[in-house]
Amino acid sequence: MARPRTTTRPEAPKVLEKAIRVLESFSESTPERSEAELARELSLPTTTANRILRGLEAYAFVVRTPSGTYRLGPAAVQLGRRAAATFDAAVVLRPVLERVAARTRELVLLAVPASDGRHARYAAVIDSPQRLRVTAEVGTLVPLSAGATAKALLAFLPAEAVEAALAGPLERLAAGTVLDPAAIRRDLAEIRRRGIAFSREETFDGAWAVAAPVLDASSRSFAAIGVAAPIHRHSPRVERAHVEAVREATASGPGRYALASSARLG
Repeated sequence: MARPRTTTRPEAPKVLEKAIRVLESFSESTPERSEAELARELSLPTTTANRILRGLEAYAFVVRTPSGTYRLGPAAVQLGRRAAATFDAAVVLRPVLERVAARTRELVLLAVPASDGRHARYAAVIDSPQRLRVTAEVGTLVPLSAGATAKALLAFLPAEAVEAALAGPLERLAAGTVLDPAAIRRDLAEIRRRGIAFSREETFDGAWAVAAPVLDASSRSFAAIGVAAPIHRHSPRVERAHVEAVREATASGPGRYALASSARLG
């Protein structure tokens, strides 16, 4: 029988926490780190940093280079590949989505990039319990350039992915769909600046939405969480509440770390 889950976040053993922080310090921009750098940046005693690195090296999670620095090792790569192959954002993020739905009582969307490079796919939806509501179906494809959830995803993809999404004719889905690539690029710049996307009747007539991206350690998006509601239920107060809900959902918790680990190690 599985042990019952609690709402209290378990406290990780100190050595495990420190080892995870060491692994998380490696990134695309800093693939190689010295023991002294890690000790200084992570505020670890040099003896502790040395012990952790030697332990990780023993299991091939890091490798030591001829110059004495460290890089992620084959065990980290293999673990990342297994995680990427089996990772299901809809399953991992379900508790996060349910919390957003309970707070907002509106449609909650989880979007991930589609394989064609031009669309976002709704990987999970939680319907509003209210009688008048916005609805969507799992598996629906929407242009990456339209709607708060898709734009939150697009804004934090690499520049080449943005250009691919904006190449060619753009599809009108609703009365407010923006079809001018220059206007969309300006909107994406604002989304990157504030970390939140907004839309009004871009994918659904009569609906507005807010969304935030789920980012990896390189600040690239691998998913986005959005809330969509009928226009008649919009107000500055409600908008602030929805922004707070999606911002908190994507700023911490299992979704961010699971996606970050899959992306960084895969």
